[in-house]
Amino acid sequence: MHVAQIVRLPSPSRSAAVRGAPARVIPFPPHTDRLAELRRQDSLEAEWQQLFVLAAQAWSWRDPESVAAVEACVSRLKNLVLEEWGGRLEG
Repeated sequence: MHVAQIVRLPSPSRSAAVRGAPARVIPFPPHTDRLAELRRQDSLEAEWQQLFVLAAQAWSWRDPESVAAVEACVSRLKNLVLEEWGGRLEG
């Protein structure tokens, strides 16, 4: 028969430098900020994909409605790109 024995080990002592140093808070961006950025990127990517689809349709149909849809998509993309680049439009 085995007998279990519990032994208490001494905890390692902290150095004087650790004991005397004040705690420091390291700022991390909130999770919601990163999530919002990912959603914005997904939205932007979806808009670029939509432009591709609309351009292919306009190429095929060559009607005013298809061209208008491409123009509207480009306008939305322009606003999104300007927002991303801080409102600067060069050229």
